[in-house]
Amino acid sequence: MTKNNSYDYRIPCGTTYSFSGIARKLDTGFASQTSEHDETATARRWLFIMPQDWTWWVWLVTACLLLVGLMGMPKAFPATLLLSIAQFILFLARERAFKAFPVQLRLAYTLLLTICLLPPMRWLYWLPAVGTSALVIFGYCLMARMLSLLPWNRAEPITSDLLRRTFLSRPRLLDRADSVSSAGCGTSLCSIEAQVEPAMGQGGTNSRHHILT
Repeated sequence: MTKNNSYDYRIPCGTTYSFSGIARKLDTGFASQTSEHDETATARRWLFIMPQDWTWWVWLVTACLLLVGLMGMPKAFPATLLLSIAQFILFLARERAFKAFPVQLRLAYTLLLTICLLPPMRWLYWLPAVGTSALVIFGYCLMARMLSLLPWNRAEPITSDLLRRTFLSRPRLLDRADSVSSAGCGTSLCSIEAQVEPAMGQGGTNSRHHILT
């Protein structure tokens, strides 16, 4: 070992290391491990409160309007329907295809609210109210999971395993709240991949769906 001002030492192969360089490498390693731990904790979390995602705010307002309507202010129901129509038009203009999953989801939601608006069906508002509240709090979207079973949204036959994964798997929202899915939905809140546990085929590949949203 040779002394110098930077406290370097030389190994037989001729490569020189400094204590400062070793410290930087150790710091990088610890930071990487911390990042992996944070991502694991995010993936395993139970609550999905995501103020960075504008679509989460829209669903939150929708849930609040539904609850206000159920508490005795029926004028909130038409406002909820108008908000849902606006969402549908926005995503349809963006995707330019009814088959795009975010468009399918909002179309189905709008149709459900339209049915609920009929006086004999007002009791049905409890379904979207509870479902939307579950989405904004726990990240679980029952409607998205049901739509994922449609023939054009899946690439595998309906089996008991598929049904189990569709309705009983935990939400799988993206690890980072500032990421955006290919459909433009912040943190992939409206994607099938975020909602349903994929089937792991041979080699660990995802064979659950043939479309990405």
